[in-house]
Amino acid sequence: MKRINTIFLLLLAISPSLAQTLVGVVLDSASLEPVPFAHVRLGHSVTVTNPEGEYVINQETRADSILEISFIGYRTWRKNINISKTHRALLVSSVTNLESVTVLTGDILMDRVFRSTITNYDQERKQMTSYYKEKLSRRDSMYYLAEGIMNIYRPGWLSSEEVQIEPLRTRKRVDISYNQEDVIPINGHAYDMIVPSIWREGSFLDVKNRKHYEFTYEGRMSYRDRAVYMVSFSPANNKGYISGKLYIEDETFAIVRMEYEPDPGSSKFWKWAKWVEEYEPMYGLYYLTLVSFEGSFLDYNKTYDYSALLVNNDISSPEGVPVLDSVIGKKDIFFDQASFDFTDSFWKGFNYIKLTAEEQGM
Repeated sequence: MKRINTIFLLLLAISPSLAQTLVGVVLDSASLEPVPFAHVRLGHSVTVTNPEGEYVINQETRADSILEISFIGYRTWRKNINISKTHRALLVSSVTNLESVTVLTGDILMDRVFRSTITNYDQERKQMTSYYKEKLSRRDSMYYLAEGIMNIYRPGWLSSEEVQIEPLRTRKRVDISYNQEDVIPINGHAYDMIVPSIWREGSFLDVKNRKHYEFTYEGRMSYRDRAVYMVSFSPANNKGYISGKLYIEDETFAIVRMEYEPDPGSSKFWKWAKWVEEYEPMYGLYYLTLVSFEGSFLDYNKTYDYSALLVNNDISSPEGVPVLDSVIGKKDIFFDQASFDFTDSFWKGFNYIKLTAEEQGM
């Protein structure tokens, strides 16, 4: 029998009102393994699945509302939502053949990416309601887990204004064996995560730094019913210090996903680190919707693992600079005033990432 990789998606509408909550799980049918970080979109709200393939999304919906699931390597799944039924859908894997005539190189592709940057990516001020999570662990023990819903104001890229972050709802769990004074405190990465590498000054994509990297064409695969080019990159000289892979949409030449790791020895703090950025097409442009960071560091001869996740769920264009009630500073610890309430009702309709069984059992 021909083996066809598919994704099974089980959706359950649990609220009959217009303010609808959908929960579901995304699995690979061949392996029955979960598909983590698949994009789930309902109206103008975006979320992602957790490491177990589960998701929750809240959004005011109409009878013709479209739920959309997308993940690199699979065809996009779309369906009108009927809140009176449980939905079971198949998201079929899709393989795109390499072109047989056109000869592409990494340099050719990246030249098209850089020439299209201004027209592909949003540059105006934005206000976002975002979900943020960070956790610290050592070996099999989780020292703390913290989550928050944030109001984030991001200025236009040509503006001198600063990013502003206002925590709306935060909660945390702390293991009794964790003594914050004994471990180097990490204040969170949300300020770094909200500024994409596309525009970040000093990034490997900055116009001043591109020459320090070699870009190699690796092939094509499918994403959101289109092909994406895969381009790996690595340092070309001693001024480059990051390696990774880019996924480039084949019509717009927009980067829709990037994965990168600083080379060993480039940081005095992190022993190992990895960043992932993903961009969602909306309103004819691409918006940063997901950033994840994971790394390990050494403190008092003990190795700690740290991770952070930022998902920009709802994105709007304010007419001016919004007034946020309690803006935090870049060096503030986000969760000093966090709640210890870990019930599902805590979020009160905000979009969040469902905790894994391990995180729930902490």
